[in-house]
Amino acid sequence: MTKKYKWILVIACVISFGAGMFVPQKATSTDEQNKFDAIYSILTKKWYYANKTKNLDQTLMEQAITGMTTLEKGPHTNYFNLKQSKQFAQSLDGSSSGLGFSYYVNGDGNIVIRDVFIDSAADTAGLKQGDIITAVNDQVCAKKGADAVVKYIKKQSKKVTVKFIRNEKEKTTKIKPKDFDASVTYRVSGNVAIIGISSFSSHTGSSFENAVERAHKQGISSIVLDLRNNGGGYLVAAQEVASILVPAHSVVFEEKDSQGNITKTRTNDNFKQIKMDKIIVLQNEDTASASEVVIGALKAGLGDKVTTVGTTTYGKGTEQTQVSFEDGTSMKYTVAEWLDPNGDSINNKGWKPDVKVEPLDVTSVNYIEMKKSSTMKEDHVYTNAKALQTYLKYLGYDVDRTDTYFSHQSAEALKQFQSDYKLDATGICDKDTWDTLLKVISQQVYANEYSEDPQYVRAIQLAQ
Repeated sequence: MTKKYKWILVIACVISFGAGMFVPQKATSTDEQNKFDAIYSILTKKWYYANKTKNLDQTLMEQAITGMTTLEKGPHTNYFNLKQSKQFAQSLDGSSSGLGFSYYVNGDGNIVIRDVFIDSAADTAGLKQGDIITAVNDQVCAKKGADAVVKYIKKQSKKVTVKFIRNEKEKTTKIKPKDFDASVTYRVSGNVAIIGISSFSSHTGSSFENAVERAHKQGISSIVLDLRNNGGGYLVAAQEVASILVPAHSVVFEEKDSQGNITKTRTNDNFKQIKMDKIIVLQNEDTASASEVVIGALKAGLGDKVTTVGTTTYGKGTEQTQVSFEDGTSMKYTVAEWLDPNGDSINNKGWKPDVKVEPLDVTSVNYIEMKKSSTMKEDHVYTNAKALQTYLKYLGYDVDRTDTYFSHQSAEALKQFQSDYKLDATGICDKDTWDTLLKVISQQVYANEYSEDPQYVRAIQLAQ
């Protein structure tokens, strides 16, 4: 692509032989556009690494644009390169293909279903949370690897034979993989429907409507709406979700533009309103944006019927729009602030829970990726030592602290863990030990998430 530039004159420079440096070049103009053009010219024509940098022109422009869209006042204003733009679009689309469930891998290498997506092939076939899939056609999970089997499923267009275990009994069913909305899950616990929304994508509204309607047909009048770790998405999807639960013609949210003008957005009449006696909303610090819009609409529209459980939400009270360019790149920028139906902003504040419940330490502790050459030894301080000791404690090993100091007692506990899982019992945490520990932790946490998660347990209690 041809570009035209305005060039400026520069004062000739002299060589400083002793230092191997040049006397700085001085521009004749302070105009910022001219300055940009001059820098661009220097980097493309005089810079030592110019002919050593692949796609230099594109790289410089991409970095310049990225810098221009990285602003303190607008942390949610971003430029997306081609790869990032595709990833962002996919995250908003919400659709996927396959059988339609989330999963984890157990100690036997089999697929254990965590949640089933509403109206997916797995949902239609009657697969449930806790089912253990051992094979799909001739693809045995323990031999091929669970992730490889899942990839195999996505490539299938005809019915597949699924072997699974439920309540210690082996079962078989035939299921045809298909496209599904990967934003809404549905399950029932007693007289309570648990509906999870992971993002607000293109099909979230219709999927949520189907989930609530199913609960209604099953005679269920209480739902737990899990919005934890939902970072948002389309505001129109939030409007649709709220429209199903709050009274018709209710204000869902307000928008305030840069001039202070207010626009009210009300419920969408195209969605069926379904009355529920109790709605318990699960939220945490990663519940943001469109999720917070829904919480505000439910609290304003339904009052005491709604109870929020967990921790304070993120507090993202701004609205963005996206501009796509011909080369596939895009830009997202802030256009307005959204307000709850009462005209209040939660930006940088979030929604405090009605019932505060902290998560398990084991699910909230942070760690950094451990390098292959890294180790953790007793009597030293490490960032990951907090996670290491927290995980060992959760698994029942005898540790005396859960901070960043790796103690002697914790090292002895680690020796026992290493011995239990056939690792060298050194008491030193290397990459192999760390990876094994993470694998065991994920298995244990997922296997017990509906019985040990204090936020989930409290939500079910309130919903009953």
